[in-house]
Amino acid sequence: MLVDLLDAELPARDFLIPGANLPVRQAPLDGSASLVRFPPFWARAEHGHYLAGEEFVLLEGELCVSGITYRAGHHGWLPAGALRHSSAAPGGALAFTSFDGEDTWVRSELDEPDGPTLRTPLDSVVIPEGGLPLTPHSALLDTPVHLDRPAEMITVPTWTWERSTLIPEGRVLVRWTA
Repeated sequence: MLVDLLDAELPARDFLIPGANLPVRQAPLDGSASLVRFPPFWARAEHGHYLAGEEFVLLEGELCVSGITYRAGHHGWLPAGALRHSSAAPGGALAFTSFDGEDTWVRSELDEPDGPTLRTPLDSVVIPEGGLPLTPHSALLDTPVHLDRPAEMITVPTWTWERSTLIPEGRVLVRWTA
């Protein structure tokens, strides 16, 4: 199934992210992947971390997490246990998100991020031969390749999503899932 992430007609539900001031709209894609629409003025002042790593691609708007601003076309990776604080989407945002395990939130009194995070502009980063690893489960590729098992793919910059074993031509974020 090919899904246009910017115009997806998926069933969605309101979901209150732990510690947030407003609910988001969440539409599941497959497995742990979802589209999440953050309303204008969404914020989470609460400090804490998830027990799983989170990968996301910002499709529209701006999302600030722990002092790092992600804009449309940016890929983000926050490993399990990385402290988060001061998250906000002042003008609203749309993101493709996926956790690599149980997305359990743990509150914290700490004030400073304590783990590495990654912000990558998917449409302009240089991709070395063989691809650019982004997380333990994903890579950015720039050439058609046949995979030995199905993977989730987001085509950049058309922002379409699909599960397949054949990567289309162009720049593609490939995510291998269990």
